[in-house]
Amino acid sequence: MCTSDGPSETKKKPNQTNNVCHVCGDGASIINYGALSCLSCRTFFRRNGFPNKQAHACRYDGDCEVNMLTRKVCKACRLAKCLSVGMNPDLIRKEDLTREKRKMSKLKSEELPVMTISQQSALDGPTDGNLYLKASDWTMISNIVHAFDAFCPVSEVRRMIENFNTLSSPSASNLQYDVSQALHLMSSFYNSLQSFICSTPDFQILTLDEQRSLFQRNMLGLLCVGGMYLMRESGIFDKPENELVILPLYGTEVIQQAKRICQQLNFDPTLLKILFVALAFSSNCYMIHNRGNISKDSLLLGTFRLLGSQNVYVELVWKYLMHTYGYDGSVQTFSKLIKRLLDTLKFSIDMYKNNRFHQTFIDDIIQQNETSSIVDEKAIVPLWGKKS
Repeated sequence: MCTSDGPSETKKKPNQTNNVCHVCGDGASIINYGALSCLSCRTFFRRNGFPNKQAHACRYDGDCEVNMLTRKVCKACRLAKCLSVGMNPDLIRKEDLTREKRKMSKLKSEELPVMTISQQSALDGPTDGNLYLKASDWTMISNIVHAFDAFCPVSEVRRMIENFNTLSSPSASNLQYDVSQALHLMSSFYNSLQSFICSTPDFQILTLDEQRSLFQRNMLGLLCVGGMYLMRESGIFDKPENELVILPLYGTEVIQQAKRICQQLNFDPTLLKILFVALAFSSNCYMIHNRGNISKDSLLLGTFRLLGSQNVYVELVWKYLMHTYGYDGSVQTFSKLIKRLLDTLKFSIDMYKNNRFHQTFIDDIIQQNETSSIVDEKAIVPLWGKKS
């Protein structure tokens, strides 16, 4: 029985011994460049073992220990260890020569002049007139404006305010609005905006459940922005006495905030009416967190049903801006419009959280949308409010 392990060890293949890297002692199973080595040492030797590589100098008199923990400390001693265990630089010559050629080719290509080909952005000025309004666009704008005006309650609100101011003469100074009258005013705003959206062909092709989901998603946001516009057009903020109509519901501080927002919404009325439709068909404009609504949302997995309408109306907004203001003016106006829109939505959320009457009013709208039919086919005039 032979107990000597010297002669027998030399006869065994490398992968039948201890399967450790001859350079650092890490696990290894393959002979790389002439010696059993691990992946780390193989990569190191491939990068540093080529003869033309600049030689590394050891800072410790060439007596560094190379193991798994110290193999990255000294490149010179690690390379010397690789060579001593039999790793041959000639075996990597062809590979490295190919790599060097690729590197030189890359350097040459980087020296060539680079020409940047500009790509047209969605907000770039049109070069072929494609973004200008066409006859079909003007027809759609006319339909939108006509439908909005057909259901707009501004005339009735102005008459109501004038009648109240007449009654509130010095001889009848004790008359004043109450909360119910203010809620009736807000209801008229909501009903007009709802009828406006119901008259669009895009809304009428949706199923009843999809119509409900759309209103649950977006009508409160539309009421927020559209309501501000309608209050401004109704002249509520023109005179202090006109503000009395909403004073019982919102109080002086909220009225002053709303007045400032309305003054900032001094955009082209046609532009705002197109924006109202785009906002109504947004994928999501939830104003109130309500998990119950989400579980009943018919558009939750089908928002692609709205993408066609979104694209049409958002593109129409941009075309109208381009026609009215030019490219630079369109960018500035659009940026201001989005900023005012976000400010208005934030104001509405704060008002919902802090005003009990307003919160009840909004909750009633949500409940109504969940339980009742959205569209009354006899009451809503189809096709953009145009009467047959």
